Amino acid sequence: MKFLQAQGHFGVLDGQKIRFEDGLNVLYLPNEGGKTTLCNFLRVMLYGLNTSRRDGKNQLSDKTKYRPADGNPMSGLLELEWKGRRIIISRQTGKGTAPMQEFSAYYADTGEECTELTAKDCGRILTGVSEEGYQSSALIDGQDQALSAGELGDRMLALSTTGDSAMMYSNAVAQLDHWRNALRGTGNRGRYAQVEADIAQLTQSIGRLDDLNEQIQNYEAQVPEAEQHIAEAEAEHQQATEDFTLLFVAKRESAERDERQAREKLAQLKEELPPLGVLADSERATTQFVEAQEAYQAAKAELDDVTTNYQKWKDDIDQTEDDYSNSSRSRSDIHIRGWSMILAVVLGVLAVVSLLQIIPFGPLTPYMPYLFSVCAIIALVVTFIGSTESLDSPPMDFDEERVKLERRKQSAISREAQTTEHLEKARESFREQVRRIAPELPEGDDARALEHMKRLSEKKRIYLARKREHDDLAEHYLNILDTTGPQGEARLHMNDTKTAVDEARQACNALHEAIAVCRGKAEEIGKREELCALRERLEEEKESILWQLDAIRLAKESLVRANAELTGRVSPQINKLAQEYMKILTADRYTAMQLYTNFEATCRRDNSAVEMDKLRLSTGTRDQLYLALRLAVCKVLLDHNNESVPIVLDDPFVNYDDQRAACGMKLLREIARERQVILLTCRRP
Repeated sequence: MKFLQAQGHFGVLDGQKIRFEDGLNVLYLPNEGGKTTLCNFLRVMLYGLNTSRRDGKNQLSDKTKYRPADGNPMSGLLELEWKGRRIIISRQTGKGTAPMQEFSAYYADTGEECTELTAKDCGRILTGVSEEGYQSSALIDGQDQALSAGELGDRMLALSTTGDSAMMYSNAVAQLDHWRNALRGTGNRGRYAQVEADIAQLTQSIGRLDDLNEQIQNYEAQVPEAEQHIAEAEAEHQQATEDFTLLFVAKRESAERDERQAREKLAQLKEELPPLGVLADSERATTQFVEAQEAYQAAKAELDDVTTNYQKWKDDIDQTEDDYSNSSRSRSDIHIRGWSMILAVVLGVLAVVSLLQIIPFGPLTPYMPYLFSVCAIIALVVTFIGSTESLDSPPMDFDEERVKLERRKQSAISREAQTTEHLEKARESFREQVRRIAPELPEGDDARALEHMKRLSEKKRIYLARKREHDDLAEHYLNILDTTGPQGEARLHMNDTKTAVDEARQACNALHEAIAVCRGKAEEIGKREELCALRERLEEEKESILWQLDAIRLAKESLVRANAELTGRVSPQINKLAQEYMKILTADRYTAMQLYTNFEATCRRDNSAVEMDKLRLSTGTRDQLYLALRLAVCKVLLDHNNESVPIVLDDPFVNYDDQRAACGMKLLREIARERQVILLTCRRP
């Protein structure tokens, strides 16, 4: 297989056609020029774009990272030669679909559809490996760090057996160990230990359940005898009660007669009253109406008092203010001190003299004008101290008193208006309640209505008093049987039988409660059949775990043998090719290389008997060793059915000096004689 040309809208690729020839293709692109983008474009054209992958915190998905820079939908065409025929692969983005999901493959010469290639399996059919295997073999990135011996061995094993580098030998062994640890780990960990613990717990629960069932049977066997004791005690108590009742027939009949007469009187009084609920509402409305009248009268009296005395109180405040203005003000004589006046004048003259520097004062001459001026001002202030006007304190704040008086008047007016409104509402509610209980009363006659409500309240008071008397009689009637009469022995016997009945019932209830507690515990544990069935399933699972552990052990042994056989089969071929490649890359400096069974590689210089592992090699030589191994792996593991897979290299010589880069180009030319090689680089030789 070989690539012929590629064209697409993918990342920085803007639809320009890129042609590939047989052998070595060297594409010189600057940094950020699209080398890595072209490598990934070829991969996506073969294996498709994974649209289910989401952007991560440290890495973007392909659909985001390679969104076309020119704004067109993501698409691409790849023409290649496979099995002697030219095939054109197309991946387009349809309207309303995910990127690169419309796939087609057809022969370039006839236009017929190539049915062998599908959107899902196109890359695997053409290259023989999965997408991960292709990335790990045919795509070589110069920025990769050299793989460890274990990683290289795992990758070659997976590529050679399944074509998928994701299925690595170490991962498989680790997975088997993980399964084994999950089934039977150390200590109490692992499913096997958990199953054994569950079986032990179920066995304990079944034993506990059997004990509870035995206790329930014992308690249930005692219940009939306890119920028989209750029946006997109740019969004896009933006989004692009848004997006691016959002794108090006369008292009971008298109490019944008094209670009946009181009940008849109570019914007669109740007929004269309206329904108690309606009467209660009416009484509440009456109380509110009376309180509203009283509040209104108080507010009106206060308003009348304020209205009558407002002008008088205001005149008193004005008169008090006039008297204070005429009598309380006094002014003291103006006192002028002559000596301080003369001193102030002298200091002022000195300040002028010092300012004009007529009289020198030595070093203090610049400060003397300010000093004399301050002293002159102080002397002048002292001259007129004591000449200020003084006033007597007023007896009150006249403006504040006027404001208070006005507030009192407005408050009285507001309170009178509020009480009037409240009175009207209370009167309306009162009249409505009166119409409900006495519709015969004339409308608007509040005095008669109040008098009627007063009479009804008195009747209600009498009715309630009689009802309390009736209740007392009824209670007295009931207490007759509870009080000890002349025959105290009968009363005591009746009480003893009642106690015996209670004790028998308590004993029976204790049995039932014990049975209920045992059944509750048994229900909490579960049904015995279900527990036994679950224990049987766990026993079967235990046997299954033992079988799985044997299977895992056999699988691991088989995998280890297969790895050893593969290593022995593939390692010599890789070793031979890598040695040849290493010789070319190092210009015959390192002529021998040994790849051990654990895929640990060593090199030996020409005419030297010392083997050098990667730790003693320089950084450049380690990169050459890694490239030689990668190219050898591609040759051994990817060539099948006479179809070679093109190798795409993304700046493999980025860390090489000019001499190493020239040797690398020489090796690629040698490899290009057998397969197509595409080299993407930013450096020119």
